[in-house]
Amino acid sequence: MHLIKKYANRKLYHTNRKQYITLDGIGELIQRGEEVRVIDNESSEDITASILAQVVLQARGRKSALPTYLLTDMIQAGSGRLAGLSRSVWTAIGGMSPVDDEIMQRIQTLQDEGMIDASEAARMQRLLVRQPEQEANAGFVNIPTANDIARLNAQVDALTGMVEQLLAERTASKLRPPEQEA
Repeated sequence: MHLIKKYANRKLYHTNRKQYITLDGIGELIQRGEEVRVIDNESSEDITASILAQVVLQARGRKSALPTYLLTDMIQAGSGRLAGLSRSVWTAIGGMSPVDDEIMQRIQTLQDEGMIDASEAARMQRLLVRQPEQEANAGFVNIPTANDIARLNAQVDALTGMVEQLLAERTASKLRPPEQEA
């Protein structure tokens, strides 16, 4: 882990390398997948989030992939909701969130295995996967927290298990010979 101290004169000092570092330098560390922790030299307070926000904003000045409306919404959402912004960020940069991607894969698997037909797959997709136009209009009012997502993942797993069990029972009942009445 890279430990960086921020001094009162706003300079950042990389303690591992024993040299000063810029916001761009911190950005490069993060892009390489390195773990960074920034502390205030006077108070020893962890200010990593604040410094990373500065890195993002500085990159924004150089035409970052993050649009202004997303940054505005993040500030308006407040720190209590930032943990749940993943889906919105993925949508804003033109990708599918990992949660939506996982749901789509599971729906496709159910369809490929013949457990549901195409119309049921489409219905499930409409119900479970947020569409880009919904995301753009939704704002950040009801952004799920990490706990909400974990609970939903557990529910999806449980529902998938129930569907698989019901389908297995239906398949088994079709394979049983008719019972002889005495």
